[in-house]
Amino acid sequence: MSTSTEISGGTPASPSGRYRPIFYGPHGLRAGWSLALYFLVAGLLTAAFGWVFLKIHPLPKNPPWTAELIIAFEVVSLVAALAATLVLAKVERRSLATYGIPLDRAFGRRFWEGTLWGFLSIGAVIAAIAACGGYRVHGFNVHGAEAVKYVLLWGLATILVALYEEAFFRAAPLFTLSRGIGFWPAALLFSTYFGAIHYYQKPMETWVDGLSTGLIGLWFCFAVRRTGDIWLPIGWHFAYNFGSLGIFGGPNTGNQGNPVEGHLLDSSFHGSQWLTGGPMGPEASLFIFPVIAALFLALHLRYREAKFPRLAEEA
Repeated sequence: MSTSTEISGGTPASPSGRYRPIFYGPHGLRAGWSLALYFLVAGLLTAAFGWVFLKIHPLPKNPPWTAELIIAFEVVSLVAALAATLVLAKVERRSLATYGIPLDRAFGRRFWEGTLWGFLSIGAVIAAIAACGGYRVHGFNVHGAEAVKYVLLWGLATILVALYEEAFFRAAPLFTLSRGIGFWPAALLFSTYFGAIHYYQKPMETWVDGLSTGLIGLWFCFAVRRTGDIWLPIGWHFAYNFGSLGIFGGPNTGNQGNPVEGHLLDSSFHGSQWLTGGPMGPEASLFIFPVIAALFLALHLRYREAKFPRLAEEA
């Protein structure tokens, strides 16, 4: 496996040309300050946009998930994450591609490959649950024009979720922390955080969902490591969520353990929580773990060399 070798678009030691050990190292602003800047900008923008949105459109506590609500929140979050990335890129004089967001590859081959892998993954979990008697389809939940409307809405909602979460967890922050402590320690920290926020921020959660989400987050990091950018993880993330929520009718604890409005199939889950995932949905079924293991193996066989991050060797 090759090692990463260079930073695209290097930065001077400091804006004034004078070396400042506290803030600057041989390759520009130190990783800790860069990470703090990113989260400060993203956090402030998210809070400001969220405040404006809630002033215009007040919401009850724990509102049910609708596609329109998810779209609104994810647009706000995505804009904040991209704005923070652009600020960091300006300060560090690096390109978006350096952070794993090459715009010329947007929705290209790797995105569609990830989409295929995501649909196969959720399909495999649902098929295994069904084979054990835990899932049944009774027909369609929506029909005709209504079905087309909800497929499009949930498709847009889930692709925005994927864009935001991959930009926020697996792009500039992963690159920045990697140049501070190394790629795999950074990947483990962000993946643990990714699993923890799913576990602690939603009701009715168990360790199974926290662990599976953390491992999926680690696989996303591995995919960025081997492909060089976030587009394959975005495709997988979109397809898995869209399949689980929008097609198969999987519940989610973020929606109080219920399926989302307008999912395509009239379906039912029944049986033990270890089989179906219970209110957490298929990602908390124990069948998710062999699927995750298969994903790690498939990615290793498909992409052999490390391509991210492109870090310069310390002088």
